[in-house]
Amino acid sequence: MSDYESIHGTRVKYLTSDPTLESSYEGQVWYNSTSGINKSLVHIKAFSSVANYPAAFFGRVGGAGTTTAGLAFGGRTSPTANFDKSNEYSGFSWSATSDLGTGRYGIAGCGTQTAALGAGGYIFPGPGPQNATEEYNGTSWTAGGNLPAAANSMSLCGIQTAAISAGASNSTLAAGTSLDYDGSSWTANPSLNTARHNAMGSGSQTASVVFAGFIPPTNFNFTEEFNGSSWSEQNKMSSGRRDYNSFNNTSQVSAVNSGHTTTNVNTTEEYDGDNWTTAPNSSVTHRGGVGFGTQSSGLSGVGGASPYLSCEEYDSNINAFTTASWSSGGNMGDKRAFSQGAGTQTAGIVFGGLWPSPAGGGGRIADTEEYDGSSWSEGGALNTGRTQTGGFGIQTAAVITSGVSPPGSLTNITEEYNGSSWTTVNTNPLSLRDGSCSGTLTAGLFFAGTASGSAPDMSVSTVEYDGTNWTSGGNLGTARYGMGAAGTQSDTLGFGGYVNGGGGLQSIVEAYNGTAWTSSPALAVSQFNGASGGTNSSQAWFAGGLVGSTPNISGITQQYDGTGWSGVTPLSTARRALVGGGTSPAAFGAGGYGPGGVNTLVNSTEEFTGETKTITASTLTTS
Repeated sequence: MSDYESIHGTRVKYLTSDPTLESSYEGQVWYNSTSGINKSLVHIKAFSSVANYPAAFFGRVGGAGTTTAGLAFGGRTSPTANFDKSNEYSGFSWSATSDLGTGRYGIAGCGTQTAALGAGGYIFPGPGPQNATEEYNGTSWTAGGNLPAAANSMSLCGIQTAAISAGASNSTLAAGTSLDYDGSSWTANPSLNTARHNAMGSGSQTASVVFAGFIPPTNFNFTEEFNGSSWSEQNKMSSGRRDYNSFNNTSQVSAVNSGHTTTNVNTTEEYDGDNWTTAPNSSVTHRGGVGFGTQSSGLSGVGGASPYLSCEEYDSNINAFTTASWSSGGNMGDKRAFSQGAGTQTAGIVFGGLWPSPAGGGGRIADTEEYDGSSWSEGGALNTGRTQTGGFGIQTAAVITSGVSPPGSLTNITEEYNGSSWTTVNTNPLSLRDGSCSGTLTAGLFFAGTASGSAPDMSVSTVEYDGTNWTSGGNLGTARYGMGAAGTQSDTLGFGGYVNGGGGLQSIVEAYNGTAWTSSPALAVSQFNGASGGTNSSQAWFAGGLVGSTPNISGITQQYDGTGWSGVTPLSTARRALVGGGTSPAAFGAGGYGPGGVNTLVNSTEEFTGETKTITASTLTTS
């Protein structure tokens, strides 16, 4: 029997303990002499369900971008209804963007979310194949240079200004035709060695690969690579297929999922530039849907012999992920919305807010509640009951400031909490509602807000609190209210919010360094009036509230890691005007109300556990 060294050319390492695991150990094998176990670092590969597409349809759909910034366009909603819609994918949700100029299915796509290319396609029952090329700039589609002839179901990869296509169906072009696009016009390449259509490709103009495809009645498993001047045969896929989804626009390393052999399938194969290997199946079968992303992180979605809207993400990684999640916590004593809060998941505090009417007497409340991670208990009452306030600090040293007090008047009263009672202190220079806060009792920050809810009365002001006095800080770049906030007085992130006068919900994010505000990566989805928290400008979360271009109450949760925002598991109960506290790894959200307004006030609490990433060695056994 062959041993490891004769197969791989290296010996198994003999170690007294496992090495510090990182990507260079992938595929390596070692023997841990202390535990007496052989170990290796291997890939973890799996599909997971993500947000459904906004509409069910079938037929091939154009795709571009990545799993955190993707784009899907075209397709069919019925046998005779061609789909001109485009939708952007943020990593956890879809949002509508500008329509294609020409609705069609069988359209090929490549590029990025802000620089995409769509070409060819088919309109049924007529006029049939299309020669239209369209370019997307992140906002709208414009006409590009037409194909030299109408074409359908061709492969397309590369970038918007340097793309390559191969193969075509129902076309006056030969099925093996290959073309380059330079951002304005198409030119001919040498043809594929095996003419076929309904194939897919990945890579660049000078280093691309085309795999599988169809010429009736044969499904091909052929692979061909292009080096900029000629096509060459490579190792074949395990089985012939067509109408599948592929992950990669710019690299020859790729993966394919689903499609049709003699029947619709949900199988996956990966290509490493030389060989094909099998990978986990998807849960849903997509024939002629959409695919984008990379071999290590791709999306396969929608499409099929019947209309579908299901989508799944494929992850191939040495990391083991524990998905972020919300779980039920203890109920507050009171149902309330528009409260303010501070502290942590195991030492939180909530104060003020709006009671339902007539229950509890209605109106603005002075009530305080404290949370220990499992249950709520009564704290000392505010001296001035109010709602839509600002608040910061910890459970035993908190601050409430500004807001709306009975009978509905703006106030600038500030109070401090010592763990048992509230004391009125120096007033805030700003009398505003729906302002945002961060920091501690001796180094706090209050910013943004609105005086009346009308456009001219929104604030860009920032004030700093030192435990005694308020002083002016730098102005925000964009006036708004209902923002999320995270951080300290000298390292704060402010995100989302609302702009009156037609501005609507915002995805704008700004960072404060103790002196001035600067732009930071935008939210993946516009969000307003949710719960938020975090330690600084590199770690933040935002949950619930109103979201999207057509605002709706949601449980969406967005998490920031210092480079960008991504969607994680949403709240179990969609709500707005909730209150929260804590950090990305461990937070809480409580209260608020659902789509029915203040008549649907809740007192439920949810606890957030952030996503974790670990690299774990696998134990090798013999059999």
